[in-house]
Amino acid sequence: MTKTVFQSQLEDMEAFRSLTGRGARVFAVESIASGMTEAAAESGMPGLESASARLSEHDFTEAIESLRNGDTNIDAPDNAEAIVMLTGYPSLLIRNGDYGAVGESAWRGRLDPHRDTIKRVIASVARVEYKLPNHDQMIGTCWMIDDDTLITNRHVAKLFSDFRNNGWQIRAGMNMRADFAEEIGSTEALEYLIGSIHSIEAEPGIDMALLKLGRATGRQLNLRPIPLATRLSDVEYLAVVGYPARDSNNPQDAMHQIFGDNFEVKRLAPGKVMDANHRPDVFTHNCTTLGGNSGSVVFDISTGNAVGLHFSGSVQRQNYAAKAEAIKQVLVRRSIRVVNPASAGGHRGRGADEARATPDSFRDRTGYDPGFLGDGDMRVPMPVLNPEQASLSVRTSDGSREIKYRHFSAVMSKPRRLAYFSAVNIDGHEGRNPTRVRGFKLDPRVLVDLQTGEDMYSDNDLDRGHLTRRRDPCWGSEADASQANVDSMYFPNIAPQHKDLNQKIWNELEDHILNTVEERDLKVSVFTGCIFSENDPVQKRTGIKVPMAFWKVVASIARGTDRRGNGSGPPRLQAQAFIMSQEHLVKPSDLEHVFGKGLETFQVTLEQLERLTGLGFHKMRDADTFGLTPDESIEAAAESSLEAAGDPRSNPHYRPLHSLTDIQMH
Repeated sequence: MTKTVFQSQLEDMEAFRSLTGRGARVFAVESIASGMTEAAAESGMPGLESASARLSEHDFTEAIESLRNGDTNIDAPDNAEAIVMLTGYPSLLIRNGDYGAVGESAWRGRLDPHRDTIKRVIASVARVEYKLPNHDQMIGTCWMIDDDTLITNRHVAKLFSDFRNNGWQIRAGMNMRADFAEEIGSTEALEYLIGSIHSIEAEPGIDMALLKLGRATGRQLNLRPIPLATRLSDVEYLAVVGYPARDSNNPQDAMHQIFGDNFEVKRLAPGKVMDANHRPDVFTHNCTTLGGNSGSVVFDISTGNAVGLHFSGSVQRQNYAAKAEAIKQVLVRRSIRVVNPASAGGHRGRGADEARATPDSFRDRTGYDPGFLGDGDMRVPMPVLNPEQASLSVRTSDGSREIKYRHFSAVMSKPRRLAYFSAVNIDGHEGRNPTRVRGFKLDPRVLVDLQTGEDMYSDNDLDRGHLTRRRDPCWGSEADASQANVDSMYFPNIAPQHKDLNQKIWNELEDHILNTVEERDLKVSVFTGCIFSENDPVQKRTGIKVPMAFWKVVASIARGTDRRGNGSGPPRLQAQAFIMSQEHLVKPSDLEHVFGKGLETFQVTLEQLERLTGLGFHKMRDADTFGLTPDESIEAAAESSLEAAGDPRSNPHYRPLHSLTDIQMH
């Protein structure tokens, strides 16, 4: 028997777990209230709040089992079943190009890390409508498939089309438009004339039509076409963006409980693939949809790539989408450009195709520039390896220890298969933020068995953490920024970091220091690396030790003050050093009292960082704004290692950072 949408949703117990145990009633009330709009409240939905308060945890458990077994009449659910239907899989209103608050904690964790990606998809989805004397009439959804081409369903396009002169044309007297706004509470319209019908697929082909925007409108919109991704097996969570409309063919109770009285406005509905092979060209999904969703994009929330075109469904019953592979075949046959993930969003830079990257692909990379901040005393070489580190460092195919990329470099350890450090120049005047490319890559200049690749990160809680942040080297010309964006994804720049590591302050350190230097000096050089210890835990599958801490040094030019922040003085080099621990997240340790939970980032002296890493920081040590005087250093000499540091609050080499304002800059 074919599963209903609800049966498939209830297999996702993370989304419904809070309804099956202690506190279920409170959770139900809070979930309903958090998702309720003013219009929904006026429609009588508050009755569900009082209903949920009267029900027991047992009622919710029975309701879930009834829905999961397909025993519920979803046209007339009881109170407990109705609350479950409302709680698990939301349909989120969109305001100002962004989805609203997510009541369900499971979906917050799934959606929010990809908010920027999702917003780009939202921007490229429009409402198909035609003008009548007194109002606009919505008939479906469409989205950008190419720079001047929209995709929607056949059954949507036929509502305003006639077949004349051996082709489909917009019906005489109809003024068809695509409106990229129509959000809840918005009076703004982003309406653009649909100039013509490019094609409508004949039955029994997929339910698809292509529309052309008016002349020059595509360039005027400056919106990104949504790329097509054909591997459904890669998709963990997907979502639908469209304009669900009031639908008399759907269960009215469930429809009003989920949508309130807000129809024909842009919404985001997350879900999962149900049956990837329902038909050769069709898959099913369990996102919450209504009739107006016809023509909606079905996309992977982690990448923003379209995996399907929604064309049919019944609220909470079964939803159907044409596969991206089938769409792609039509585009090729109709001579429409296919926007693949690798080429989406404009220039991707030379070497973006991993399969074609060779050592020669990197001949033009100059790497880190020691003279970036200036000449003479302002020149900042990279940290110096000690003799043992130098003997154990990785060499590239041309014999160099320095692995050069666009605007940054990395130096690696053979036994650890990770970087001692990366070094990057950042120009705040010329910064760009190109779209993140998908996929991490091995560097062809380094032997594979000297790199840490994908095996390290599968089926565990370790994330691929950038040492040089992705956007830091992305400055200069568009081509250079695009190349730096691609280069940042090579594994020599990646280190294993626990998924729950709190990196908020860590990621904002460089921006904070950039904001404190004078406008004319809007440049910094940043060095980031791993603190290697013999006691680091070993990942059994790869045999690689996972570093328990990371370090960062930021060098910049200070003007107008002396080293103590008094009076005026000539330009001078300044540096700040920081460490971050993931010890408490990865394994139990005696260091728990040193790096306590919720207190993971410290400013540290360059003197102490040299002890921790074995590296030499040369003139940066003398430029340390947190550096100790000779007397202070002698007094603290006993605290000479991370293991012997004791409580950092009482150790002058360490300064705990609760916020960016705790950084000592003078």
